Amino acid sequence: KRPLLLCFPAVISRNQEGPGEMGRAVLIPKEEQEKMKELFKINQFNLMASDRIALNRSLPDVRLDGCKTKVYPEELPNTSVVIVFHNEAWSTLLRTVHSVIERSPPRLLAEIVLVDDASEREFLKASLENYVKKLEVSIKILRMEQRSGLIRARLRGAAASKGQVITFLDAHCECTLGWLEPLLARIKEDRKTVVCPIIDVISDDTFEYMAGSDMTYGGFNWKLNFRWYPVPQREMERRKGDRTLPVRTPTMAGGLFSIDRSYFEEIGTYDAGMDIWGGENLEMSFRV
Repeated sequence: KRPLLLCFPAVISRNQEGPGEMGRAVLIPKEEQEKMKELFKINQFNLMASDRIALNRSLPDVRLDGCKTKVYPEELPNTSVVIVFHNEAWSTLLRTVHSVIERSPPRLLAEIVLVDDASEREFLKASLENYVKKLEVSIKILRMEQRSGLIRARLRGAAASKGQVITFLDAHCECTLGWLEPLLARIKEDRKTVVCPIIDVISDDTFEYMAGSDMTYGGFNWKLNFRWYPVPQREMERRKGDRTLPVRTPTMAGGLFSIDRSYFEEIGTYDAGMDIWGGENLEMSFRV
């Protein structure tokens, strides 16, 4: 076994002073950079930096001021959060899970469903199961028998979930304060709305948390590649300049979104014949 793949007993922090707290960058000293580069190859991000950051690190609130004071209906649908992973790093996977638990109102979070798409790493087996048992939210781990790809793994997670809404997330996200209520509020208004959050950025090199732009939306070119485009003037005018209102978007990035469970079934879910990541975002957008 490669010694690099040890399961680090990543820390749970109680203060905001540690590495990466408040979304700050983690810089690796010169003398450790050779090892850092080796570890980078495993997951294509700076694993050494990630493993130094608490699993429940604090993050800045990067929302517009108008978003911080919005009031959402008391009665919102609850959601199952479905996360697919394959050989994901321990620290990034569990930081995703902790951020969902800590920044979601408990009444709105029905469960977290982790779908393991045939990982080989030992620490993602019994160690992971033992770890999530101790968390205060219902967490299911489903294992695909063989490598099936993102879409079939997501379908398996969706089929096993029980929330009124299904929220799909990637295995290396961090949810910030107030992330969930606006997604569910839109679906309560109209169950056929499929909602995506603004996708902020976590640096693959330093794990710094950086605010994303609310001035771009998803579209596609004639090669059917998904692209980000500037929000058009007509959309600005429709919102009367209020940037806290949702943007209507032709297509979505596909990694992170919430959808009413029964509506997901009505439109035919995903095409289970898709093998490789990269077409499901347009497919889902066109179905909607």
